[in-house]
Amino acid sequence: MENQRGIERLIFFTDAVAAIAITLLILPLVEIVTNDAGKQSLETFIHDNISQLFAFALSFVIIARFWIANHGILADTIGATPALIWLDIAWVFTIVVLPLPTEITAVYPASELTTVIYIGTCLAGTLLLTAISVYLYRHPKLERKDRPTSALQVWGIGSTAAGFLFALLLALIFPGLHYWALLVLLLATPLDLLVKPLIRRREIAKAPK
Repeated sequence: MENQRGIERLIFFTDAVAAIAITLLILPLVEIVTNDAGKQSLETFIHDNISQLFAFALSFVIIARFWIANHGILADTIGATPALIWLDIAWVFTIVVLPLPTEITAVYPASELTTVIYIGTCLAGTLLLTAISVYLYRHPKLERKDRPTSALQVWGIGSTAAGFLFALLLALIFPGLHYWALLVLLLATPLDLLVKPLIRRREIAKAPK
């Protein structure tokens, strides 16, 4: 029972941090609106802060997807080990940090450094999510017997990490791409259509008769 309460507290903590991080994304925009109230039109505000609005929307989607993935990984976990807890806390750190690269993206002109900072932070988050899923895949006793982490789940998270890694490499090799390198993540869907059936057949073949 204590072990169950431990994983519940970990999930609550993770959810709370993700919610706070998402909230922090909008605060710089709120501050701009407050300071410039009555000094400029809404059209001027949107025009002058289009990059910040885009950075907010992008990071909101990324944090939301990261949280959904993390929640999906831990949803059927019934126990927590020190290794699992520290992996999740390390992942939470990347979520806490993400509003800073978001603000850097909005304030500073796109450059190789700003791109590396932003994509690198996202890559770190997905790598840690992958590590959590692999850890649970290798420790099925920490999960419900009828809902263990599957190879398909590991692939889904790991392929996203690979996408961010590829985007980072593209941004380094072709600095002019800047944040457009993130479009490589769109390749995940067609890649899933090719790889997931192979993994599913492998899992069926390994299942006890």
